[in-house]
Amino acid sequence: MSEEGSSNSDWILVGKKKNNLSKKPNDLFNKNTGNLIKLNKCVDFVEVRNKWSKIEINGGPTKCCYNECINTNKPYGSCIKGNGYGNIINNEDITYFNCLEGKKCSDKFFGVYTKNSFKKPQRCFNYSLYYFEVKCKLERGLNSDKIYMNIGLQNLNTSKFVEYSASRAVIINEGSESKLSTDFNNNDIFGCGLVYPPANKRNQFPYIFFTQNGKQIGKALLVKDNFNTYKPFVWLMCCSVEANFGNDLETKPFKYDISRHSIKEH
Repeated sequence: MSEEGSSNSDWILVGKKKNNLSKKPNDLFNKNTGNLIKLNKCVDFVEVRNKWSKIEINGGPTKCCYNECINTNKPYGSCIKGNGYGNIINNEDITYFNCLEGKKCSDKFFGVYTKNSFKKPQRCFNYSLYYFEVKCKLERGLNSDKIYMNIGLQNLNTSKFVEYSASRAVIINEGSESKLSTDFNNNDIFGCGLVYPPANKRNQFPYIFFTQNGKQIGKALLVKDNFNTYKPFVWLMCCSVEANFGNDLETKPFKYDISRHSIKEH
């Protein structure tokens, strides 16, 4: 994609990388999707400039209190009731503030979505990989039953979710669960990826996968229906996160080596 061909400031133009992730876009790639970084002979990383944007409030447990002191239009501050809730500090960082000790308050779920979505490429003849990571900081002890961190993607066509619950070690695919034997520790880095097949492979489907500290966990999940658009998200309680959306892979590479991602594994 040429610089003149992109009119949306939310997309980042990438050049040559020291780690050999060089930009080599397919000439027919949909300009509204993102920019491509060649990973290997058949996989391109779609680099999209992203940031935390929308605070999801859909009921009592997901708002700080009846006053909704913290919301999308006011993403940082304190709850007047002293309840635990998150703050969007900047484009990548979310800090969770625990409820005030000694008061009649509680920690609430804090859900945040990114500004930009992962979109199905229209005319790309390589596999297209979307990916993001979050580094976790636990705000309570490891044995606390209040710690909660889910990372995943919401299907914007069906409103269904595919996510990994770090606190429960469970992959959740639209309601069905798959238990893993993973642990959840302070400073763990979790990732979520989405791979679309080439436009000319009509008998193949996209899939979603998860990583922890640079290694894939669990099995990849095939998506067979209504898979055009997905929105990245996290749900938190007593856990802060620092995201890596791949905006600058030269100075801030992913923990998971996307250049080694192999389609054969799936």
